[in-house]
Amino acid sequence: MPKKTKSNHLKETVSTPQPSTAQSLINLGQLRLADHKLALLILLILPILLYLQSTTYGYVLDDKIVITDNAYTQQGLSGVTKIMTTESFEGYFKEQKVLVQGGRYRPLSIATFAIEQSISPDNPQLSHWINLILYGVVGLLLYLILTALYPVTSRWWMSVPFIISVLYLSHPIHVEAVANIKGRDEILAFGFGLLAMYYGMRSVTGQRSLVSLLLLAVTYYLGVLSKENILTFLGVIPLMLYIFHRNDYKRIGVVSGVLLGVTLLYLIQRYQIIGFLINPEPVTDIMNNPFVGMTLGERLATITYTLGKYLSLILIPHPLTHDYYPYQIPIMTWGSPSVIVTLILYVGATGLALLKHKVYPYLSFAWLFYVLTLLIVSNLLVSVGTFMNERFAFISSLGIIWILVHLLFYESKKWINPQSATLLCGMIAMAFAVKTVTRVPVWKDAMSLNRAAVKVSTQSARANSFMATALFEQYKTAPTREEKVQLLAEADHYVQLSLDIYPEYPNANLMAAGIAAETFRMNQEMTQLLKAFEEVLLRSPGTKYVGEFLPFYDKNPLYRDQALDFYGRVGEGLRQQQNYQWALHHLAIGNRIDQNHRGIRKAIAATYRDMGQETKARQFD
Repeated sequence: MPKKTKSNHLKETVSTPQPSTAQSLINLGQLRLADHKLALLILLILPILLYLQSTTYGYVLDDKIVITDNAYTQQGLSGVTKIMTTESFEGYFKEQKVLVQGGRYRPLSIATFAIEQSISPDNPQLSHWINLILYGVVGLLLYLILTALYPVTSRWWMSVPFIISVLYLSHPIHVEAVANIKGRDEILAFGFGLLAMYYGMRSVTGQRSLVSLLLLAVTYYLGVLSKENILTFLGVIPLMLYIFHRNDYKRIGVVSGVLLGVTLLYLIQRYQIIGFLINPEPVTDIMNNPFVGMTLGERLATITYTLGKYLSLILIPHPLTHDYYPYQIPIMTWGSPSVIVTLILYVGATGLALLKHKVYPYLSFAWLFYVLTLLIVSNLLVSVGTFMNERFAFISSLGIIWILVHLLFYESKKWINPQSATLLCGMIAMAFAVKTVTRVPVWKDAMSLNRAAVKVSTQSARANSFMATALFEQYKTAPTREEKVQLLAEADHYVQLSLDIYPEYPNANLMAAGIAAETFRMNQEMTQLLKAFEEVLLRSPGTKYVGEFLPFYDKNPLYRDQALDFYGRVGEGLRQQQNYQWALHHLAIGNRIDQNHRGIRKAIAATYRDMGQETKARQFD
């Protein structure tokens, strides 16, 4: 056999089957694991190197919903049955609450947390390690899928499958899903989704198709139990088989039928557990449905803008934040050039992918994979509870990475040789890795997370309110009065920023009341306290802290007259807002303190008259 020359070897690394002559581009038998042990080891270790520091961190953000404050998770193994048979927020709220569109049923990751709780209670380090290992397994599965679609060469480090896998694992937009323990639902979902893709390919190319179909059904089912995103694989897997496997449409139809059957069974199961597929009543809290109050045109324009934002962050992942709540993403209109450009880009690229899938199968599928997996979290179908989130791109980011690498290695061969393409991708991977390593410490604790968020999410009412909350918690344990005063002042600063963005925000108003109360404890300035409480109640009359705090003082002879004036002003202010029920609520408190207070009785009478209840009004004249 003649010895391979260097030029022949390089040619081998960039050759690809020609779609015009090949019936199938899928070759599951060409990967010999023994020849790729080092590649697989690198992909397994890479997440550990990038995220090792996270293994010393504790619980943060939504970890309390699924782990620390979740009654079912805390029961360990005995709680798994409840986890699998209830809506996913029930263990936290102790009852089913309809907070977001469609509810949430993603029990598998929560069940793993319960199992960990039985093995090693309240051990976030164990949970972080499991996340890293699972992320590495995702990298291995991705490599397995891609080596079935691209030629396997001896220079695996210069191969498209290896480079795509490295860039994917290194990408900073995945930090939230990996460094936050709760993000395991994303990792599990994609891992099972990739397995379903693999068994889908085996079922149309292998000889044991019945076994492959069974494993396809099982892995797809486990994927949707991890997170609803994998429902998009109902389209992704048949599309992949149609584009890359150019014969035996009967088997592709069977695969599609299996996926559809599992989907229907899952939806029936979900309906039986939650009681609905789509909320019977719309969600009106903008922190769980940010499109409340928008016109249809504004909603669609804003969604289009976020689609452009996802694309830009995958290409250039900076700056990153975990918070895109109102109104970090502004309300957009169709008069915005960025919205129009994004629409043209998505429609044009999707049209080309559909029309040219036979000529450019890899690029077409990669783009359609990106669009399909992003669709379910785009807010186009249902509101997902926020404008966008970086973790929502955990799966779809693969499509853009795939396109970039394929373009460099195959569509740019006239200008870039394989060594240059590898070098360029290596530089990108290094940049991604540096960004990832520097981003991971943000998830150390609530303070570091919120400090990072408010630097980027300056227009998010939630980010500023959460920052105030973190400072308030730190205030409680501050050792000196000077530090306490400083922390309260800083917390108040962020609360006011939050209220400037969303004045009615309950959490921010609650925090404003708490800060006012703690300030009063230190300076005993009742006038200042009541002014702050009045502002809170006129913005958010149901703020509980005020009602819990004031009874300790409003009957005190020193503050009695001030308290009466306070309840009178609040009641009259709410009456002017036509918020009659809350006006009467606060006026009634003042009336209980002094039933003969003329101003309060007059305000109660005026409120009843505004409500058309003249008889009740005369009782207070």
